[in-house]
Amino acid sequence: MKTKQHIGSLMAATLLTGSMAMAQTTDQYKTAMTGLITRMDTTQSVDGNLQTANAFSRVANAEKDKWLPYYYSALCTVTAAFSEPSIEKIDPLCQQATQLLDEADRISPNNSEVYCVKAMIVLAGIKVNMMQRGMQGIMKAQANLEKAVQLDAENPRAYYLMGQQSYNTPEKFGGSKKEALAFFEKAVELAEKQKDRANTIDVNWGRKPAERQAANCRKLLQLAAK
Repeated sequence: MKTKQHIGSLMAATLLTGSMAMAQTTDQYKTAMTGLITRMDTTQSVDGNLQTANAFSRVANAEKDKWLPYYYSALCTVTAAFSEPSIEKIDPLCQQATQLLDEADRISPNNSEVYCVKAMIVLAGIKVNMMQRGMQGIMKAQANLEKAVQLDAENPRAYYLMGQQSYNTPEKFGGSKKEALAFFEKAVELAEKQKDRANTIDVNWGRKPAERQAANCRKLLQLAAK
């Protein structure tokens, strides 16, 4: 009887130790991700974004079953591509972002957030050759954003990016500041519903730029009306 009790105590201790180790690992992951997301939100330079992308990649290599580190690494990489002044460096950055995003897509298929970044990668690549990639790239990005909305109609980032696309596209090619304003306002409205994500590692970027772009649209529309 005592032997059984001893075995039972050992099993309980082993399970408790395992649970504590798992909890500690989870806490370390969240702490690392929280710090990197804060860095991501305050970084503006190409080098800064790439350094943050590399840091997210290191987390991804340690947590291969989690999609968020791959996603954030791809997001930082494509953000760097948008700001990269050297045309010849943009395609390699977009390819790197695609590889990272493919891993996020593998772990979390049919994810609206992933399709938003897919659209961003296409749009970043247009700058390499506007004449050859322009219309086709715009259409491909739009298809990705429509898929993002189909997967999650409450995703503010999808509407923010749709607004950006409409804002930056010349009117003769289908752009519209009025349509862009509606998208930006929708993005802000939906971001308000996700404000509880602010202190988590869940995806929550996009509100502030959507608010700024909505204000820009209002000014331009007021000037056009005069």
